[in-house]
Amino acid sequence: MGWPQERKSAKSLFVQLFLQFFLLLSVLTNSAAQDEQLNYRLPNNTYPLRYNIELTTRIHDSTIGDDRFRFEGKVTIQLKTAGDADTDNVTLNYRRINITRVKLWYNDQDGWENILLDDELSFTLDSTREFLTVHSPKPLNGTYFLEIKYNGTLREDNGGFYRSSYSDSDGNVQWLATTQFSPTDARHVFPCYDEPGIRAPIALRVIHGKSYSVLSNTIPIDVRESILAGMSITTFPDTPKMPSYLLGIIVSDFKEVSLPNFTAQSAFIRATALTTPVANFILEAGFKILQYLEEFLETPYILPKLYHVAIPDFSPGAMENYGLITYKEENFMFDPDTSPMKQKKKIASIVGHEIGHHYFGNYVSPAWWSYLWMKEGFARFFEYTAAQIAFPELTIGKMYTVDKTHNVFQLDALGSTRPMTFYVNSQVEISNIFDDIAYDKGGAVLLMLYHAFGKEPFRQAMVNFLHVNALQAGTPEKFAQSMQQTMFSSIPPTDPPFNALSLLKSWTEQAGYPILYVSRSDDNCLLRIEQERFLLKSTDASNATSTWIIPYNFATETQPNFDDTTATGWIVDKYHVINPTADHSWTCDSWIVFNKQQTGYYRVNYDDQLWLLIVKALVQNGTIIHESNRAQLIDDALNIARAGKLAYAIPLQLLRYLSKENDYLPWAALDRNLVVLDNLMRGTDSYDDWHKYCSEFIEPSYIEMGMATQPQDTLTQRMTREIVINWACKVGSEACINSTRLMVAEIAETPAKDAEPDLREAIYCNGLRYSAATVFDSIWRKMQQSQDQLYRSELIRSLGCAENAELITKYLQSTIDTDNSTYFNQERERVFIAVFKNSLLGLEMAMNFLRENSDRVNELYNKGNFGGRAINSIIRTMAQQITSEAMQTKFQTLTAELHEKGFLRESDMLQALEYSSENLKWIEEKSVQITAWLDEQYRPTTTALPSTTVTTNQTPPPVTTTSTVASPSSTTVTTYSYVSTPSNATVTTTSTVYTFSTSENVTTSSTVFVNLTTTSMPEADNLHSNHAARANMCDCCLMLLGVFALVAYHRFETLVL
Repeated sequence: MGWPQERKSAKSLFVQLFLQFFLLLSVLTNSAAQDEQLNYRLPNNTYPLRYNIELTTRIHDSTIGDDRFRFEGKVTIQLKTAGDADTDNVTLNYRRINITRVKLWYNDQDGWENILLDDELSFTLDSTREFLTVHSPKPLNGTYFLEIKYNGTLREDNGGFYRSSYSDSDGNVQWLATTQFSPTDARHVFPCYDEPGIRAPIALRVIHGKSYSVLSNTIPIDVRESILAGMSITTFPDTPKMPSYLLGIIVSDFKEVSLPNFTAQSAFIRATALTTPVANFILEAGFKILQYLEEFLETPYILPKLYHVAIPDFSPGAMENYGLITYKEENFMFDPDTSPMKQKKKIASIVGHEIGHHYFGNYVSPAWWSYLWMKEGFARFFEYTAAQIAFPELTIGKMYTVDKTHNVFQLDALGSTRPMTFYVNSQVEISNIFDDIAYDKGGAVLLMLYHAFGKEPFRQAMVNFLHVNALQAGTPEKFAQSMQQTMFSSIPPTDPPFNALSLLKSWTEQAGYPILYVSRSDDNCLLRIEQERFLLKSTDASNATSTWIIPYNFATETQPNFDDTTATGWIVDKYHVINPTADHSWTCDSWIVFNKQQTGYYRVNYDDQLWLLIVKALVQNGTIIHESNRAQLIDDALNIARAGKLAYAIPLQLLRYLSKENDYLPWAALDRNLVVLDNLMRGTDSYDDWHKYCSEFIEPSYIEMGMATQPQDTLTQRMTREIVINWACKVGSEACINSTRLMVAEIAETPAKDAEPDLREAIYCNGLRYSAATVFDSIWRKMQQSQDQLYRSELIRSLGCAENAELITKYLQSTIDTDNSTYFNQERERVFIAVFKNSLLGLEMAMNFLRENSDRVNELYNKGNFGGRAINSIIRTMAQQITSEAMQTKFQTLTAELHEKGFLRESDMLQALEYSSENLKWIEEKSVQITAWLDEQYRPTTTALPSTTVTTNQTPPPVTTTSTVASPSSTTVTTYSYVSTPSNATVTTTSTVYTFSTSENVTTSSTVFVNLTTTSMPEADNLHSNHAARANMCDCCLMLLGVFALVAYHRFETLVL
């Protein structure tokens, strides 16, 4: 079946407008729709006091066929009615299990059972809400016992009680039974009160094959032979009071690893992965991080042992089952000889996250999933802070901004994003809330408070919260109480005043995040600040009415102290003015950088003069500005320009300083943004010029860093080199392309050889891009023969870089070939994503493949995707690669067909089409700025810039201002004029050329064309210079200005080279 004819651009515009209207309508009607939804919350008429579970599994028995995947269970729940009122039923959650019998009784004063019911009929099932309701023949009031017998099947989607497998040293498949209960799958292994705020102890007994052992949250108190032939019984004592989702069960033949100095923790993994000491580092990390957190939080770990277990097929990165942390294998193993050093960072971070959960999430759980950030945000917080303390040489702590803040800034800049605290009801809604807002934004906001108030006051708030709410459910209000008691004594008075709860709610109960517009007065050098919601799309501007309580600080050229990250002050209104003081001084011609070390969760835009001074400082001596802030400036400038609030000339000129940059964080910030920009620019006619420009600052760094890791290199040096090699090859460095191709060809000829671990993926990906089929096949065999899941993942992604149609076809086809496949379940989807993310050819072929094989893809990819959401995540990721009308047409057809088949949710389809439409809109409206700037760099002209007048409905008289500014570190004086007008006025665009030198030792100077169209700033209601004027212009005005004023505003020439 062929693709339909390309649709007209007008039709694409209609689709885009329809999607925007639909999404807006969805937001507006969200509250009303919730009222009409079914209530998935359990009635609060009873609650558990204790669970006692008995399970039987024969996962070990290869002689009984598929019966090995069945299990039988019995749970006895001691429960109590809530309040004084009678009730006639007990309602629990269940999922995909067969209920065979229920028994309800109470014990009289003498301990005798008084049976109320014992049959197969006295219950009803609601499969939609997953309710099991037991009906009592008499009113209930007091304490009762409910016994439920049931059976079920081990699942294949890595959720609930599920099956996993691996191949032993003889190539035989070995099966194991394991669990993943978060968020709502404990109900698959036993009927229960499956909500995070409901806690009870859990006792467990498992009947299993003698050749297997059982792991759970506690240490077994008894292992004995069963009366069933070949079976054993393992019994575990009560857990602490905990939510049902924290129970973990693993029935396997795994081998235990322990270290002499860390006996309180053990690791378990399949025997075939233990050819080298791959578990030693995770045990070291576990010991150091747990020891630190016990001291830091003044709260002991309450279980006798902590287990770390690697699961062959596992969907999350890891899971914090109380005392039994489970991991993806690739997040567990570190081989000192073959693993890249960044694997240490990854493992230490994940261990910090999961042990952090043992306090925030396990010791105190969120009262409901709406407060998911209260466990995931804190876990993200410890993922970096605790790992930093445990392994300071890895400098993990400073990486939060480039790893997480910059990541979530993208999602949180959409009009359709959600606040951190967000009500959810159904299981689908609960699953969907496990997103970057809960994790990355949650952690970023907590880190902001940690820095703003000072580390010790915030630590005391956490300690107080844990102690007051131990083994209970927590809420934001409870945490705010702890904040108020420990953190607010040092806050200076503000107007208006605020308390801990209002501060917390300003960040947790409204979507998005602020951008600060910073401008400096020419008269008295005071700083004027305006905050508004930052949005990537101009069509979402109607949502930009929020304000936040923002802690701010800044460094200046005269006081370049970036180390003190506590708040200098607080912005509580839309507008704020800052005067120089003895402690915080500056001059009218010095640079200023807000948000020291980017510890605040907001972006910063500056007036044009401040941007010029910052760029000049970076070019002269970039290290005067903190490494984290250099990364911030790159990310802020590029994204503010992407949103249409800043001319692209400024970030494009700023990036040129990177030819002298050696630190990791700025390169990491660039890497994330170049992935987006490079993808968008490939949809333009300026792609070659774009690569030429990028090579100007990438090639010098590539030459300096080279292609080989040095023994003394730090982790950040190794990670920086990997980024630089990747981009050097991608933008066309012949030296890079030839070197990687020769390396991979040599490895292919000598199977015993391999690329060095720290550069393995960069070398394989770029070396395979244009390699011969024999080379591709050789590397593919290396992947298939390996049992190391980290290594396999690296090669899977690298093989997807090939740009050969025949090889791509073979590679994609292998993911649905079950007769001759060596993939772990989760790897099939990874192959597919690797193909479409690496080239236009791969994207087109992946779309064709998915359309032709959607049934098989849905069947097989979902086995490795918890909850069966593989195609939904694939489509959302694929949408970001669409950069042409032709591709958009195919993508629209593909998503419609997948939705019609039931493989793609409507919400995911609409979100994906919104993403792809935005790409095309950017190419049409914003890429012209970059194209014009590139033309000026590589094809300069002397054509005079015409003046342009844009007229709106109202034309108040403009205010004309002439300013004379002494250029820093220069003997020249710049004089420029501009016309300031209120909003909705006639805007006259003019341009003036001025020059400055960046150093007294530099004899040449640069010519900079700047359009200084601004908004008059006599009052606080008209603050942010030219940014406000641009923000209020309609899109057509922006385009018109772009045509006539682009050269003047965007020819921001070289400051110094």
